Amino acid sequence: MNISPVSFINTNFYSNSYKIRSINYQPGNYKSISDVRGCDSVTFTSGAPKSEILKILLAYGIPDMYSDIILLDPQVLKDFMQRRLFLKPIRSIYKALIPYENSLFPVEKQVYKIIKRESKRTPKAKLDELLHKLVPQHNKRLLAIQQPIFDRLTELSKGMPENLKAEYDNLLAVTNQKLSNTPVVIPFSLKEFKYKLGKIQERIDQTGKGNEFYAMQKIKRIVNTVPVYNKESRQRPDFPKRRYERRLKTMITEASEYAEKSCLYKNKDLISLFSTARSQVNGIPTNIRFNRKSFIYDLQKITNKLQDKKLAHKMVKTAVSLPTSKENLSAFIMKAAERSSEQIGYDLLGGSVGTADHLIPAIKGGDNNISNYGLASAYMNSKRAHTDFKLLLQMNPMIYVYCQRQVDRLIELANNGIFSKIGLSKSYIKTFANKLCKLSPKGTPLIIDTNKLK
Repeated sequence: MNISPVSFINTNFYSNSYKIRSINYQPGNYKSISDVRGCDSVTFTSGAPKSEILKILLAYGIPDMYSDIILLDPQVLKDFMQRRLFLKPIRSIYKALIPYENSLFPVEKQVYKIIKRESKRTPKAKLDELLHKLVPQHNKRLLAIQQPIFDRLTELSKGMPENLKAEYDNLLAVTNQKLSNTPVVIPFSLKEFKYKLGKIQERIDQTGKGNEFYAMQKIKRIVNTVPVYNKESRQRPDFPKRRYERRLKTMITEASEYAEKSCLYKNKDLISLFSTARSQVNGIPTNIRFNRKSFIYDLQKITNKLQDKKLAHKMVKTAVSLPTSKENLSAFIMKAAERSSEQIGYDLLGGSVGTADHLIPAIKGGDNNISNYGLASAYMNSKRAHTDFKLLLQMNPMIYVYCQRQVDRLIELANNGIFSKIGLSKSYIKTFANKLCKLSPKGTPLIIDTNKLK
């Protein structure tokens, strides 16, 4: 579900708990572009995106400019998905992930260590089976962290008007049912359904299986026969509510029946999504696990009606402190509990994939020129959103170190002829360093040392 942006910064995002680790790369550890990509040279047309030439460097072990991980080349994840690695026994998964341990964020590294440990005990176990066994203990651990936060929200809700307090109490009652794994009736949201369908498609697209791609396109065409209407439109007196509900039921039935007869009939995530959707459109109670994003989204719909904006801010800020799957192992386990092995594997590595991040966000006037790009992980890129680079440095001074590490690696590659080979000018490095300096705080500027560039 797309959550409306929260109007404050989560200062725990760039936590100093990310301790400095030595980055494990040596000049000889990375192959040439021709070795990695299977070609002798790379040519770019004038219409090619400016960031694409920069992304080629991801095959050479580039440190994330916002964290201490080595960025994962997108081709690595794509190869894993095409080989259906995550459907194999955990012993095979562990062996394949060994070279990429330094590309994992802290929580994902904990999961990796679990896979490593269990691959010795039960080498033939599947990834989803392994994590599902861990649900009981991690559910208890997560609840122990969540409960005080819900208690704080309940205390804050006492300051709400009676009508909004009733809405909050209803939300909390439904939330408690989800947390206790009690079947609950949840209205069907076409917007949320399409969002989740899109996330499944992202993973399927990586497999490179043409028949699965076309099956998903067919499913999307069926789903898109019914438009999404906002709440205001659905509440209008002239809105054909019953006819719309019939259309939703017909669409879900047709799409789910097609999925079950297609090559995707074994796709656990897709079949589960349709099963839940059928229950929702028909008003049938079903087990739905608690989802942090959905809770915040539903809470915001209530707090947006508050005249007391200070109270609204406090409540949303409190809800945002609920642990995420990127910050807490138990949250990761619970999120992965009902997902397929392939989706779990995709989630394990997806945040580490290297991307080109706008130094000046596009929404704030940043252009698509290569001088406005730096290499960052998909997770950090997404979490940064439109935050000014200056504020990022103030939130986490370790970024001063991380940016220098990235530039050091870029200099090493440039001096070894890699930039020339792929057609990227060495001037990018100094331009990049100068831009970081200009975007940093005046009192404590980010000064990048480029003296080793030949």
